[in-house]
Amino acid sequence: MGRFGWIAALMMAGLGFFVGRGLAPSAIAFPDPEAGRSAEQMESEVAQALRESRAFPRASSLIRLFEGLTTENVEGAARAVRARSGERDPVDLQLFLTAWAHLDARAAMLEVQSWPIRSRRELGIRIVMREWAASGRALEAGNYYESLSDPDQRVLAAGPLVRGWVLGGDLEGALELARRFWESEPRIDVVEALLQGTLHRESAEGVLALARQLDPQAGGEFDQRIALTALRLAGRENPVATAAYYDELSRNGPSPWLAGNLVRIAGLLRNDDPEAALEWLLPKPESAERSRALTETTGTWARRDLDAAWKWFEAHSSVDRDGNEPLSTTDSFMLVGLVRRMARTRPAEAAGWAVRLRPESGRIAMLRRVAYFWSASDPTAADRWLAGLELKDAERARIDDAARWGRSQKGDPKSAPGDL
Repeated sequence: MGRFGWIAALMMAGLGFFVGRGLAPSAIAFPDPEAGRSAEQMESEVAQALRESRAFPRASSLIRLFEGLTTENVEGAARAVRARSGERDPVDLQLFLTAWAHLDARAAMLEVQSWPIRSRRELGIRIVMREWAASGRALEAGNYYESLSDPDQRVLAAGPLVRGWVLGGDLEGALELARRFWESEPRIDVVEALLQGTLHRESAEGVLALARQLDPQAGGEFDQRIALTALRLAGRENPVATAAYYDELSRNGPSPWLAGNLVRIAGLLRNDDPEAALEWLLPKPESAERSRALTETTGTWARRDLDAAWKWFEAHSSVDRDGNEPLSTTDSFMLVGLVRRMARTRPAEAAGWAVRLRPESGRIAMLRRVAYFWSASDPTAADRWLAGLELKDAERARIDDAARWGRSQKGDPKSAPGDL
């Protein structure tokens, strides 16, 4: 079996899958060549459509024209598209190449491979290969892939081949193909394409279902790459389900390869529901990532509705409002997000909370922020507060500097130093 001979074997397996499941896409019907436009007519009408400056009517006209492609007139359409290559819209090019791929994908591929401009050639190869595989002719697309002798083109076309295979209906075959590419020499990483196709066809739930078939905790790089990509892609569409999948992956404690995902998923959750994001974060073990996510989440909520965020904090924290006892790490990191907003709108109230923050949660930064905004609105009160703070000389210098800047700029948020 040749360098990529396993593709043909997998394609044959995929063919059986299509036959057994009846999932192969139906063929696109094009007119009889004798009944269609001539090449000259097609060239003229496509050129006229491309001159339309408005994108929607241009696309509508091109679609109607490309529905009339035949093996006799497609070269006329190609000439019109080539003639405006310097002014092309990628959407126009995609409409033409995807139609041509259904009519005669091999001819379309040979055309784009001949284009002298590299960026245009690469875009064309990706479009044709993806549509060719998605059209139900994965065997043909795979065989053509095997015929590629240029290593750069093989790398370029691998992802679209796998994505098209998913879109054509054989997710399991595409997964196996992606694994074979991963294990090839040199490695070709097509996981993004695999899961983008899955997302398109089966939504976020399908992406997570595919990831759950694997065992990333066993340490395999391919399985971990699938899991991480699934967290990123599915999270944008369904953050709640993605958060549940993250919990499954980290049930035995956070793994180094998952680093960064806690913060990112919390960010997606809080876009819709900051309270849900906090309730998801609080049971997690203390970590730098959890602390950052707590601060960012309370900060986001405070910017939207400080009163609601503060009410939730009072109900869910262990803070004694009138006491001076040290705050827990969790409460301090949640509080700093609230103090950040409160300093701007209610600096006198924020001052009492800022002094109680733990040093590692950004205490000095919040003291500077309070000093900046309070000194603009009530410099006498702010100065009394500053005089009573127990600070190191370097810390006091930084906070006094923020206070002076606040008085001179009258607390203008646009003029505040970058770290405030």
